Amino acid sequence: MNAPAILYRHCEGRGTIVADPANLRLIVSDAEQERPVFVTIGPRGMRSLAAELLKVAESIEGGAK
Repeated sequence: MNAPAILYRHCEGRGTIVADPANLRLIVSDAEQERPVFVTIGPRGMRSLAAELLKVAESIEGGAK
């Protein structure tokens, strides 16, 4: 998979996160920003980010109970 792929799209169209593996980056766009933000990240960084996002999601769900 070297083509860019949407990882997340806000349900109300308020932003997206796109993985661009060919260029080792994530592209984050927000409906309120004119230009996207490019974040350089490789496979190790993506794994680390995924682990941190899981922790945040679990924390949020745990706090909602």
